[in-house]
Amino acid sequence: MLDKKIKEALELLGGKAVIKDCEECYILLTLDEFRRMKQEGVSGLTKEELIDKINNDIASWKFSQEEKKVEAFDPEAVLDEKENEVKYEKVSD
Repeated sequence: MLDKKIKEALELLGGKAVIKDCEECYILLTLDEFRRMKQEGVSGLTKEELIDKINNDIASWKFSQEEKKVEAFDPEAVLDEKENEVKYEKVSD
């Protein structure tokens, strides 16, 4: 049985939620929402639903890109860059 707060959040989100557990991400859907997605696909969406789907897809893509940046971040490379940094100063006449 779902926690009351999770169930309420699903209803507020239109039956969809993303849950992250450590390194794994899961999408939680109501059964009705899942069935509707399987039956209709993109062709059965209204204009508003299609816009919402596109926006959600873009947001998911951006999130995954940010995660990749964080995972690929190398603090030692940043330190090395600062050591080799060239500083310019304006010389007064």
